[in-house]
Amino acid sequence: MDRLKNDKLTLAWLGLLFLSAAGLAAGLRAGHASWLPIIVAALIWLKGWLVTRYFLNAAEAHPYVTWLLRIFTAFAPAALVLTTTLG
Repeated sequence: MDRLKNDKLTLAWLGLLFLSAAGLAAGLRAGHASWLPIIVAALIWLKGWLVTRYFLNAAEAHPYVTWLLRIFTAFAPAALVLTTTLG
């Protein structure tokens, strides 16, 4: 069972590395494109989801804590999109 948990953590870590590389590649290719903040916000949300699910064990926490983690994970991407669209 411990081996399975380590495999999931390894895959989550590799996912975080892949998403970071995808954000870097999008930034290098797109430059100052108007759609780039939406892509970056999606990547931030996915990274936050991976961290809360696999490293913080949100599924095993109290439902209130899980709810707070979901709000916190969604706040940064939402703020990024609002900041770029509203100026």
